[in-house]
This record gives sequence, structure tokens and C-alpha cells, in this order.
Amino acid sequence: MGRKGRNPETLRALITDSAERIIVEQGLSGCTARAITTKAGCALGSLSYLFGGIEHVILAVNTRTLAVMGNLMFEQALKVTTERSADRLEALALAYFHYARNNLNRWHALFALRLSSHEELPEEYLTLRNGLIERITTFFAHDVETRGHSPQILARTMYEAVHGVVILGLDQRLGGSPEDVEERIRLLVKKLSAG
Repeated sequence: MGRKGRNPETLRALITDSAERIIVEQGLSGCTARAITTKAGCALGSLSYLFGGIEHVILAVNTRTLAVMGNLMFEQALKVTTERSADRLEALALAYFHYARNNLNRWHALFALRLSSHEELPEEYLTLRNGLIERITTFFAHDVETRGHSPQILARTMYEAVHGVVILGLDQRLGGSPEDVEERIRLLVKKLSAG
């Protein structure tokens, strides 16, 4: 299980911290079991014993990333002083793009990890993800025309559409600058929040 006498929770945190640093510095491709355990200073078997495999280490990092990203996004949205939901949705969407652009390796790891068909996402991750979508629905509360659609459907649609713009904007194969991406996000939010 690693060095004799190490507390399993301490070792688990150390492995997660090490994987997180590797993802930030090298991207997901550099995040191998050997690289993680070498950086953590523990035996390879510790990772398997404590996590069951590298995918679950990456999910632990992704859970952290999702929490940090979500807090940042909502912090930016709540700084908006107007009462218009569309303004807050725009700030939220732009904060998502800025986080992705400024933390590309962490953000990419959220979507690049593929689990086998019989594996499920951990409850903590699902709760966090679903909570973020639920928080987005609060911005559809009073002045956004829903045209009979539930706030949950609108929130998911907006997130998925903004995510697509961000992916294509960061890819840069279609050309354009960060300002172009921001303008497309503003246009998208304006259209979706208009009903």
C-alpha cells in the first residue's frame, strides 16, 4: 500500500495531488500510473489499492476541477449588478470560456477521460455536475422566456451549445481570435435567453 505507516487518506490525497500536477503540466497524456506514483513517492500498487485504477485517480482530479471551475463561473455571474438573467448567463458562459482557455489541460481532462461501458461516474462527481446544471437553471427564473421548456432543458442546452463554441474556438482550426469566441458566446446566449 505504499510506505509503511502512511494513512490511506493522506496517500490518496497525495496521489490525487500528483496526478493533478501532471495534468496541469503535461496534459492527460502524461498522466500514467507510473508517473503519478513516482511523483507521489509511493508504490504502483498503492494507486490500484486506493483507487482501483488510473481512471478513478483522474476522476478525483476532475471532481476538483469541476468544483473550482463551477465556483469561478458562478462567482463571475453573481458579480453582474443588473437584474437581467441574460447578463448573468453571459457572464457565466464567458467565465466558462476563460477557465477553459486559461486551464486548458485541466479542462480538457474533464472531457477526454473515457470510462468503459460498465463503469459509472462516482456519486460525488455526478452530484457536483448535476448541482452546477441546477444552479444554471436559477438564472432562467424570472425574465427569460422559456416558451414551455423546462429551465433544466434550457440550462443543459445552453451549456452544451456554449461548450461546442468553446471547443471549436480553442481548436483554432476554423480561425478566429479569443475575442471572436467571446462574441459568438454573447450571440448564442442572447439568442437562447430571448426564447
